[in-house]
Amino acid sequence: MSFFRLKDLIRAVRVCKTAADERNVIRRESAAIRTSFKENNSQDARYVNVQKLLYIYLLGFPVQFGQLECLKLAASPRFSDKRVGYLGITLFLDEKQEILTLLTNSLKNDMNNSDDYIVGLALSTLSNVASTEVANDLMDEVERLLDSSRSYIRKKAALAAVRVVRRDPELATPFLQRARALLSDKHHGVQLAAVALITELCNHSQEALDEGRKLVPILVRQLRALLSSDSPSAEYEVASFSDPFLQVAILRLMRVVARGSQEAADELNDVLTHVATRTDWFKNVGAAIIYECAVTALAIPSEQPLRVLAINLLGKFLAYTDNNVRYVALATLSAAVITEAPSVQRHRATVVQCMRDSDISIRRRALDLSFALINAQNVKPMVTDILRVLPIADLEFKSSMVYRLSAAITLFGDAIEWRIERMLRVLSVGGNYVNTRDLFKFIRLIASEADESLQRRATRNCFALLERDVSQDKMVLAGVWLIGEYADLLVASSTKASTSTENDNKIEKESSTGLDEDDLDILGALGKPIQKESPVDEDGLRQGNIPAAIDIDEELPEAIAEPADIVRLLTAILNSSIVSTANKHVTLTALVKLSGRFANQPSILSSIRQTLSNHKHSMDCETQQRATEFDKLLSNELDSVRTGVVERMPAPEYADVPYEEYVLNPTAMRMKALTIIKRPAIQPADLIGDEAASAANAEAAAQKAAEANKQSVMSDLLNLMDEAPATSTVSTLSPSPSTTSPVAQQAPLQSANTLADLLGGASISPPTNVSPAAETTAAFSSADFGKEYEVYNSNGIRITLTPSKKPKAPAVVELLATFYNEGEVAISELNFLVAVPKSQKLQILPPSGQHVSAGSSVTQHIKIANPSKTHLRLRMKLSFMADGQNNESMFDYSGFPSTVV
Repeated sequence: MSFFRLKDLIRAVRVCKTAADERNVIRRESAAIRTSFKENNSQDARYVNVQKLLYIYLLGFPVQFGQLECLKLAASPRFSDKRVGYLGITLFLDEKQEILTLLTNSLKNDMNNSDDYIVGLALSTLSNVASTEVANDLMDEVERLLDSSRSYIRKKAALAAVRVVRRDPELATPFLQRARALLSDKHHGVQLAAVALITELCNHSQEALDEGRKLVPILVRQLRALLSSDSPSAEYEVASFSDPFLQVAILRLMRVVARGSQEAADELNDVLTHVATRTDWFKNVGAAIIYECAVTALAIPSEQPLRVLAINLLGKFLAYTDNNVRYVALATLSAAVITEAPSVQRHRATVVQCMRDSDISIRRRALDLSFALINAQNVKPMVTDILRVLPIADLEFKSSMVYRLSAAITLFGDAIEWRIERMLRVLSVGGNYVNTRDLFKFIRLIASEADESLQRRATRNCFALLERDVSQDKMVLAGVWLIGEYADLLVASSTKASTSTENDNKIEKESSTGLDEDDLDILGALGKPIQKESPVDEDGLRQGNIPAAIDIDEELPEAIAEPADIVRLLTAILNSSIVSTANKHVTLTALVKLSGRFANQPSILSSIRQTLSNHKHSMDCETQQRATEFDKLLSNELDSVRTGVVERMPAPEYADVPYEEYVLNPTAMRMKALTIIKRPAIQPADLIGDEAASAANAEAAAQKAAEANKQSVMSDLLNLMDEAPATSTVSTLSPSPSTTSPVAQQAPLQSANTLADLLGGASISPPTNVSPAAETTAAFSSADFGKEYEVYNSNGIRITLTPSKKPKAPAVVELLATFYNEGEVAISELNFLVAVPKSQKLQILPPSGQHVSAGSSVTQHIKIANPSKTHLRLRMKLSFMADGQNNESMFDYSGFPSTVV
C-alpha cells in the first residue's frame, strides 16, 4: 500500500507502536516508490516521491535508489521541483560519487537562469557537494556571479567560491581581487561571505596571505564601525550588538592574516584593545566576541599588555554562569599557559574552585589547567589543592590525576621528605590507580636516597595506613614491601613517649580496615580491634564504614608496633578477600623476611611458620609454592643460609623512563597553535655549535636552558641540545598553514633579504666575487639538485631530503623532507625539528600531515638562507608516536655534495 501524500506517510509512521512496525511501513513505502520510479515518469509523482524519500532519509533508512530521480527533478524548469531536487542531491550525494558529474550541466544552466532564486539554488548545491572536477568546470560561472548586481547572488557566489578553493587551491588566484571588493560591500551577508572566502584563500595560498595582510586597515575600519554603531540596524542587531556574527568572522580573519606578522599585529593592537574593553561580556553574545578577541590576541605576536588583557578576560569567564563560556575559557587558558604562565597564574584560585564544579566537563578542563599551572615555585600548594579533590574526584579522572600528581611530585619536588609524604598520600587515596612505574620510583626513592630516619618514618606511616585500609592496591604493595625490608626500624623506639601516645590516639579514632575479623584480633601496641571488612563494590572500594580520607592539613599517622603486631597485620592481609593475589605473594615474602629481622624471638618465628603452614594448601599455585618453600627455609636445617636469604635487599634497579613532554598539559598538544608566537622575535639558536664560541658562552646558555626547564615542563620543548637557548624559534609545532612567514618574492636580492629579515634580521646578498647570473646558472645546472638523500632510516620510518633552488632566490636552498612509513603500524604526532649553523638562516614550513599510515608518506618544506655558500650541516630531531610508544631520535647529516650550497 502506497501513501498518496507525504502527510499520509508521516501519519502512518507516527502511529507505529514498535520499531518493527515502523520498519515495515518504510519497507513497503520504499518498494512502492521504486515501482513508481520505474512505471511512472510524471514529474508530479517524482516530486511527491522524492519528498517521501527525504523524510525516509531523516529517519535513517537507505534511499540511494532515489539519487538519479533527484537529478531528473533538478532538471525540471519549475522552481518547486528544483528546490526539492537540489535538496535531495545535497543530502543523498557526496563529492566522491561519479553520478555527481551528471549534475554539472544542470548547475551551469541554472546559474545562467534569469530567476535569482534558481541561481541561488544552484550556488547553494555547488557549495555543498561540488567535487574537484565540478569545481573546475563551474569556476568561470562562479567568478562571473561574484560581480552580480544582486547582493543575494553575490553572497551565494562567494560561498560557492569557498568550496571551489577548498577543493582545488590552484583556482584561488582569480578570486583574490573580487574578494577584496566584496569585503567593502554594504550588505552584511556579502561581507560575511567575503570574510569566509578570504580566510579560505589565506589558508591555501601564500600569495593570498600576503594580499590578505594588505586588507588589515579595511578589516580594522569595518570592525570599528560595527563597534561604534549606537543604533544598529534591526536587520543585523542581536541582543543590542551590531551583527556579532560578522564581528566574530572578522576577528577570526584577523587571526589568520596577522599570525606570524608583527607589522600586521601592530595594526590590530588598538582595535583589539577597543573590543576587549568596550564590549559587554555579561551577555552571551558579548562573551562570544570577547572570546574571539582574546584568542586572536594570543595567536598573533601582539604586545604583552594586550596578551595580559586577553588572559584576564578569559579569567573573568571562569566566573561566568554559562558553562559553555567557562569551558572554552579553561581550554584556551590551558593552551595559553605555555607562553603566558605568569598571567594565567593570577587566576589559580578560580581554577582550583572549578575543580569542584557540578559540571563534569568543567571539572575535567579545570583539572587539566591546574596541572598545567604547576611549576617549581607553586608545586606544593597546587599539589595540596589537587589532593583535596582526589578523594571526591570522578572515577574516570582518578587514573590521570594520580599519574600527573606523581609526575608533578617527581619533577618539581625539591625536598625528599616532601616527596615521600605526598606520594604516601597519593597511594593512600588513589593507590588503585598508581601505575607500576611510579610505584617503583617511590620504592627506589626510599631505598636509595632516603636516610634511616626517613625510612623509619615512611615505614611507620605505611603500617598505620594499612591499619586503616587495605583496599588501595599499590598502597598495600608499597607498605608490605617497606615493612618486610625495614621492620626493625618499625619497632625501634626513637621518639618521645608523648609522640607515641599521640600517634596511638590518632589511630584509635580510625574506623574500618577491610581486614577479616575472624582472622585477626589486634589488641597490641595500637590498642584497637580491627573491624569487620566492609562489602566491596565493583570498583574495588569498600562500602559501608570506609575510613575517611586523611585531611590534607593533618600529618600522616605513625605507628610504633611490636613484632607480634607486625606478624598479625601481615597475616590479616594474607587472609583479606580484597587484597589481590599478587600482593599476597609479596606479603608472604615480607613475612618470611621478618624471620631475619626478629631471629632472636622464637615466638615470632613460630607465628610466621604457623601462617605459612595455613597457606601451604592454598588454591592458588603460586601462593602454595611460596608458602611451602618459605616454610622449608625456616626449618632448622637451613639456619646457615637463612640469614643471607632474608637480609635487606639493595635498592631496586630499573631503566628509568622519563615522563612525556605534555604529561602535565595534554591540552597544549591539541591547541598549541594558539601560543607558539611570542614577541619580540628572537634570533634562532645555533644548535650545532660554533667552533669560535667560547666555553663561557656555552656554559651560560646551558644554565639558561636548565633554569627555563625548571620553571615549567613545557618551556623547553624546542631545545635540541643542552647548550641551546630555551627560546629557540626553530619549531614545527603549528600545523596551521597560516602560521608561516612570507617567503621571498620578485627580485632575487629582495627575495633573499625578505627571508633574512624574517629569520634573523641580517641582509643577504650574492657574493661580490661571483656574477649572480653565472652563479644561478651553475647552481641550477648541478645534477645534485633534485636527488633524494637518505638521512634517516630506523624504527620503521625513513627520511629523505631533496634539495632544490628557485631562480628568484639563488641564496636560498629549499629542502623537501619526505617521511616514509615503512613499518606495519600508523605513525601519529609526527614532529620534526631542524637546526643549522649561525652562518645560515632557517625557515620550516608546516608538514603536509602529522599522521602517516603504514606504507604512505608525508612531506615538509625547509628553506635555508646560505649567503656565504658554506657547506650545509643539519642537526635534526624526530619524534613520533607508533603503537602507543613515544619515539625520539636526534641525528646529524652533512652528506650533501659541495654543489648543494
